[in-house]
Amino acid sequence: MKIKLLALTFFLLFLTSCNSYKSANTALISGNFQQAFEQATQAYFKNPSEKNGIKYVPLIFEAYHKGQQADEIRLKEIESLTNSSKYQEAYQIITRLQNRQKTISGINGRMINGKNYNFKTKDYSVAYKTIQEKYAQFLYDEGKSFLNQGGKLNAQTAYQKFEILETVYSNFKDTRSLMNTARVNGMYKVLVQLINNTEVVIPRMLEKDLLDFNSYGLDTRWTEFYTGKLNSSYDYVIQLSFETINISPEREKIEVHNFEKKIVDGKEELVQNGVVVKDKDGKPVMVDRYITVKSRFEEIQRIKEAAITARYYLIDNQKEQAIESKNLVSQYIFRDSYGNYKGDRRSLDRDYLNMIGRRPIPFPSNEQMVFDCGQDLKRKFKNEIIRMKL
Repeated sequence: MKIKLLALTFFLLFLTSCNSYKSANTALISGNFQQAFEQATQAYFKNPSEKNGIKYVPLIFEAYHKGQQADEIRLKEIESLTNSSKYQEAYQIITRLQNRQKTISGINGRMINGKNYNFKTKDYSVAYKTIQEKYAQFLYDEGKSFLNQGGKLNAQTAYQKFEILETVYSNFKDTRSLMNTARVNGMYKVLVQLINNTEVVIPRMLEKDLLDFNSYGLDTRWTEFYTGKLNSSYDYVIQLSFETINISPEREKIEVHNFEKKIVDGKEELVQNGVVVKDKDGKPVMVDRYITVKSRFEEIQRIKEAAITARYYLIDNQKEQAIESKNLVSQYIFRDSYGNYKGDRRSLDRDYLNMIGRRPIPFPSNEQMVFDCGQDLKRKFKNEIIRMKL
């Protein structure tokens, strides 16, 4: 079994290797030199000293030189272009040229089947620096242009340009300062307020929990939530208005359940037509003896309910007008049951067996009921805010 499993493993590895080589070779023939280079080098470095890895070296050698040549030709072509987007392509090409050279450093000079694979390399550092600075300046100018146009969407676009710039040329001029400005200008600030229109005091712990937006996890890249007093700096206001808070009295009710069940109660001889049935050895055949057991269970149910109706309002603070509103309803029910029985315990269902001897749980306070009900309200409120996509 182990030999078969080992043979299957080797076969699958061989099949995977063949497919990888075929895919890389197809990419090379199709002129997708970068794809061929990446696939071949990945396969080679998995097994650089084994036959399955060595076979990729000639493929890597060809994909490398053809890729370098094609990229150098394209780099010369775009130098004469007036389109400003050429800087991005030029940067991608010069980066690719350098990265290929770094990749083949561990393969260069490898001797395979009597052939020495010496990869041609060049110093692209000067060209890279020139293109890097031109592309950085292009991104810098684009970012500033969007930032100067004003508006949140333009500020967000400017930030994205500066982000790319940071990856191309870290701390270019005053990029980081401009990024901070773009982030502030592009951020939507949302104020959340609770309004109590009921005659019931909202528990402090519920108010604190509802306004703890760290627990909501709603802050996004361009939206931040706040609590506090309203001022003109906020873009939107979300008001959660409590309209009613109802708490029922503590109630107890008794329900009586009658149980009847047939159960096995030992063994007895099997009798058919008034005759005891015997097995081949002449011994009586024994079967389960069933009896009917009964009981009466008195269940004490304890119930207390809380319900909250609220309405949220989404307001455009700059235009001072409501955008939307919706009712939210939440309910929480406290239930506890215990009880006693008379009769045969064996007739009871498991749920009722678990109630026997159980001590009643104290009724929660009104404040706790409102808080527990508020947890459901919080979930619904959060889902509505997510739906708003502010």
